[in-house]
Amino acid sequence: MLVVLVIAGVAVIACTAMVSLGYGGEMAEFSADVPPTEMPAAGHLTATDIMTLRLPLSLVGYHTDVVDQALHRMSVALGERDTRIAVLEQRVAELMAGRLQARQETHTAPAEIPSASAAAGDRAGDRADAEETW
Repeated sequence: MLVVLVIAGVAVIACTAMVSLGYGGEMAEFSADVPPTEMPAAGHLTATDIMTLRLPLSLVGYHTDVVDQALHRMSVALGERDTRIAVLEQRVAELMAGRLQARQETHTAPAEIPSASAAAGDRAGDRADAEETW
């Protein structure tokens, strides 16, 4: 009887060693049994989408895979939004600098003062035009 127990113990230890070394085959992968989160693409994510997000619960809390996906999608959306804001702020700064430079150029440009003879010639031409129209 003792011999049978020793042989059974050795068989259990041998089987455990073989399985732990990978000779027992692979475990089957099962698909997640959580419903998909209804979130739009990262570029169209709004505050309302985040407020209405309901994460599925597991035995000990939230499903970590779903939470990780949601946080990743939110971080991508915030990164895209921050990049867009930075680009738009840069464009506004460039436009404001160009506008300021154009104002300075118009104010610093020398004003042309018409000479007296040119002004008299223009007035004579205006008088002649006015007389012709009467």
